[in-house]
Order: sequence, then C-alpha cells, then structure tokens
Amino acid sequence: MGQRRLMTGGRVFTADPARPWAEAVVIEGDRIAFVGDARTARARAGDTAETIDVAGGLVLPGFVDGHVHVTMTGAAMLKAHLRGSGSLEEIQRRVRKWADEHPDEPRVLGTNWVYSDVPDARPTKEMLDCIVPDRPVYLEAHDFHSSWVNSAALAELGIDDDTPDPLGGEIVRDPGTGQATGHLLEAASAEWVWPLLANVEDQVRERHIATALEAFARAGITSVVEMALEETALRSMRKIHEAGRLTARIVAHMIVFRTGDPETELAQVRRAADLADEHRGDRLRVGGIKIIADGTIDGCTAALSEPYTNGISADPIWDAQTLNPVVEAADAAGLQVAIHAIGDEAARIAVDALENAMQVNGTAGRRHRIEHLEYVRDEEIARMGRLGITASMQPVHLDPALLDRWLEVIGPERGNQGFAWPLYLAAGSALAFGTDTPTAPYESLPNMYLASTRKSPTDDSLPALRPDWALPLEQAIVHGTRESAWAAWLEHETGMVKPGLAADIVVLDRDFFAGGPASLLRTGVRLTMMNGAVVHAC
Repeated sequence: MGQRRLMTGGRVFTADPARPWAEAVVIEGDRIAFVGDARTARARAGDTAETIDVAGGLVLPGFVDGHVHVTMTGAAMLKAHLRGSGSLEEIQRRVRKWADEHPDEPRVLGTNWVYSDVPDARPTKEMLDCIVPDRPVYLEAHDFHSSWVNSAALAELGIDDDTPDPLGGEIVRDPGTGQATGHLLEAASAEWVWPLLANVEDQVRERHIATALEAFARAGITSVVEMALEETALRSMRKIHEAGRLTARIVAHMIVFRTGDPETELAQVRRAADLADEHRGDRLRVGGIKIIADGTIDGCTAALSEPYTNGISADPIWDAQTLNPVVEAADAAGLQVAIHAIGDEAARIAVDALENAMQVNGTAGRRHRIEHLEYVRDEEIARMGRLGITASMQPVHLDPALLDRWLEVIGPERGNQGFAWPLYLAAGSALAFGTDTPTAPYESLPNMYLASTRKSPTDDSLPALRPDWALPLEQAIVHGTRESAWAAWLEHETGMVKPGLAADIVVLDRDFFAGGPASLLRTGVRLTMMNGAVVHAC
C-alpha cells in the first residue's frame, strides 16, 4: 500500500469537473486515495498517517507544461541572460561580463535577446566583435528561431559571404555589400548553431537536464511536453530516469527537419515511430513528432497570408507538397503530430495537412496539435474545432512588455486578433497551455496570471491586449493542468487531484482564488510532489 499521508488545512482545487473543490486529500504510496471533506479524510487516513498541514494555502494538481525544451532550458540557465536589457549597450555589457566570468569557456553564450533592443532590429557581427573579438559568440534570440553571432563564430561554422542559404533559413546579408551580417534565421540557426552547441559531453547534457528539472519542480511543474527532442538528449533522459532522478513526467516529440529529400524526411518519421515503441513509460514516453512549419512574427519569418507592415513576406518552411507525406506517415504510424505554426498561412497549411492525413488514413482521435497559433484566421480556428485538433498555446508569449516589435510588424488590426484563446474553445478545440521555455520564463504562476488577465506580470502600467479575451482564473488553471494532460495522453496519470491518479500535487503558500489574479504574483510554491515523492519543499 505504501506510505499514507493526509493533506489538509486549506482548500483543494482539483480541476476535476465532477468535484472541482475539496477540503482534504489522502495519498497512499504514489496514488491519490481520497479527495473530499476533512472529517472523512481524517477517518480514511487513520491515526498513523503523516499529516501535511497546508496552513491556509492552496492545493492544486501539478502543472502540466504543454510545450517545453528541457535540455535547452537547462543550458540557457547557464548562459548570459539578455531579456530585459533594454538597449544594445546593456546587451554588450552583459555579454562582456559573462565572457570575463568564464575565461576558460571556448565560446561566449547568451540567450533571450529581443529585436526591440537592437538598433533597427538588425543585429550585426560588428556589434559583438568590438566586445569579444577572440572567441566565438553565440546569442539566441528570445524566440530561439535566430542566432546572432560574431565573426569568430561565423568562421567556426564555416559560413562566409558565398555560403548559400539552407532550405528554410537565411544567412542575413548586408544589402549593399552582400556580406554575412552575423544574423542567422530559422534553419540557418537550427541546422548549424543548434547541433554545434548541443555537441557536448554526456555529463554536461545531463547537468543541463537536471538543472531544468530542478527549476520545473520549484515552479510546481510535474509533467512537461518536450517539443524538439533529439536522440542524444533522449538517451540522457533515460539514464536520469533509470537512476531514479526524473522529477517530472516527460512526453517527448522528436523533431523532423526539412531536408528537401522526401526519403530522409520520411526516415525521420520511421525512426520516431521506433523510438515511440521503445519508450512507452508513464514517466518517459516518446509520443510523436514535431514539425516547424514557419518562423516567428518578431523575426518576420512567420508565414502570413498578407505581408508584414514593413512589406516583407515570408514563405512557410514546409509547403503542402512536402508536409502532407510526412504528416500522413506519422498519423498512419499512430504518432501524435505537433506542428509549429505561428502565422495564419502556416496554420492553414498545417490544418490542411492534418485533415488530409485523417482522410487518407481513415483515422481520428490522434489528438494532433498545432503549436503557438499567434495569429490565425477564424476559418482555420473553426476547422481545428471540427477536426479535433488541439490548440497548444503559451500565455507568456502575450506579455505586453515584449509585444512592441510583434505589434509593430503585424499591425494593429491583425494584432488585435492575436492569441485568441476563447475562439478556439468556442470552436470545440482542446486548449493546452505551456510556456515554450526557454523562449519565455518557465514559471507557472505568472503564466496563469497572463492567461487570466492578458496583462504583463512585470509591468502593471502596460495595457492588456484584448482583456475581454482573458480567461476566468479557474478555467486558466484547468488549461495548465487537466487539459494539457489530456492533450498529451496523460489523463489516466495526472492533471487532476482525483482518486486513482498519481499523486502529482502542488501546495501553494496562499489561496490566490480568494485574492484574485493579482495575488498569483505574490504566491509561492511551498511543496511539489510527483508520483507521491516530494521533489521540492521550502
């Protein structure tokens, strides 16, 4: 039966539609045995049970982050942090400081710079050469869809002024001289920079994963959906799991890269299917594939049906002719397909591909997903609902403190239709919330604040974008727990505080439902429990 524990002394929000609220929880071993009133719970637990006094706090299901990058999150936490710099000079100061503090590192690494902090949103190698001329510098943009590098990094990558653009990417060049500027977009970053920086010793990779897992536990996250896994990281996760050190459930999607060769693209799907057969556990599972269909709005690389306000138009990374066979093969193999589509044109192509696969294969109920969906036309939203496609979205990407560039290049009319959570719900889609860490902060509670207010958790003076589309607080929590668990095929394990499910539970130091959304920003995570084991306590 295992250890019996009684959790009492505060309210319990269960996220269970049959019984949303309770007073106490009884845990037996790794399972929830009882949820209900305090008196019955005490009798059920018995005199020998350990009592966990919530002390007026709040009990919730563990958060299920529907879109993360585990290894990249851990790695990013060890780099120079550039978010919030506010100017090129501050970016340069932070990068120089990191370089000085890590003199033995072969490369200078930074993360999360934003376009609005760079003059004319055009980063150049010269801006970095003047502060670090002797080592390669690699700075990831906040969306992780582009890299800003110095001259030494370009040389290390083997990129010169005559290097052709990769399929689905761009080596940004000076329009006057044709020289590579040091800004690498989409596949130019993913195919050259990502593998280089990921080529580390196993111990380093395991440290990155462990760093991320510790952060997730502190934030009350007990399950994550990894959205760009490669086999080296999967091997490290398996090793951590076998050692009993996996403190969050991981459902992984293997990334399928666009190569231009249909056979190699389909070979990636077949390999993902093999890995899914080998990894079917309740704590570590390969669930499907991830396809990146377009870029980002900030970088003007998301595929829109109409040009950006600056006149730029961006093609999708995958068109229908190349995307359909890959999605068909994955669907036929029983894999869940997750497609990154931020712009409305990419979303149309993604919905078309998923609908085509269902028709060709005669399938339904695969719980295929589209990720991000920042600006999408109403007709695609309606089709997603009819087809049962999950909308996987990240409230933290709506932070008004980070929207200046986004609104500038998409324009006010389209911007006012962005992040349309209620429309997906009205159409009948499941709505799964996540953070897309490390492109955005991983903390669960500020993410829920954004979902329930559409206001910035860091600057209350900024106006909300479409506050009428904010979700009621209880509903926001459901989309970060139960709905996100369902979207990842985890509903029989987690997502609710319900008898029979795993004891994936978070104890908070205050009842933010009583204080309203603003109190979320003053709430701390007192205890995180995954599968009955305490993985964080303070």
